[in-house]
Amino acid sequence: MADLFISYSREDAQRAQALAAALESEGFDVFWDREIPPGHTWAEFLETKLNDCKRVLVLWSGASTQSQWVREEARMGRDRGKLVPVMLDASAPPFGFGEVQAANLADWNGRRDHAGFQRLVAALRTATGAPQPQAAPQPHFTGSSNTFASGPAAPSFDPSPSAAGSPVDYIQKCLRMYANGNGRARRSEFWWFALFQFGVGVVAGIADAVFFGYGQGGVAALTLITALGLLAPGVSVMARRFHDVGLNGWLVAAGYAGILLYGLGAIFLLVVALIPGQPKPNQYGPDPKAA
Repeated sequence: MADLFISYSREDAQRAQALAAALESEGFDVFWDREIPPGHTWAEFLETKLNDCKRVLVLWSGASTQSQWVREEARMGRDRGKLVPVMLDASAPPFGFGEVQAANLADWNGRRDHAGFQRLVAALRTATGAPQPQAAPQPHFTGSSNTFASGPAAPSFDPSPSAAGSPVDYIQKCLRMYANGNGRARRSEFWWFALFQFGVGVVAGIADAVFFGYGQGGVAALTLITALGLLAPGVSVMARRFHDVGLNGWLVAAGYAGILLYGLGAIFLLVVALIPGQPKPNQYGPDPKAA
């Protein structure tokens, strides 16, 4: 039984090979070769490999999100509770796969001391039951906005659908899914991003008062720019919050229209933001808090 099954598109074969080699160097048994032995079909060979593995790493990219086979393998991994998404670029996962927390290797340089790679390795050791190394290498901060430095004791992401993200994880997810309202968002994801929007607005308002004389006849240029910049991800996470309670995300538009016309839309949006999500999969995706 292989520890890991790597699903990828043909266009990402070189990066998949590099990741497989790096994971094998960490002691994992990895299946990634797409060559089907003579006399076998995809259904009987790859499906057997996928069923027998402990975790399914799906490498999402602009190419793989369009691949029928990668999406099917991702679906099988998700349905069996084995899915571990890995982001190779800024492309959003396909509909139905955005709720499982992903490892970000968009800027991975192939080095095993890369912070994102080490975080993935630590999570996979826990998920597969692989022994932890005696002395884990200290990853280096890369300076990327998508990668965080962490020591050996840093928390790793939980690849299960129930993974509870940190506030930073939730905010990054909302920004990554900038105008993508697919999937579901739990209450904590919505409210942490709402708090982030509020904080950015406060900072922008202070900057406007200091630099542009806002409040004394000046303009609120930075406040307007930041509000417009965060409008799309705010609407998107609100739509996913609607999905979590079983409502159509387009009702967000009705809520905003209600704010402009009568002010009652704000109450409607607030109620949806506060009530718990449906405790099982619905037509918009799996429960983000499901065990």
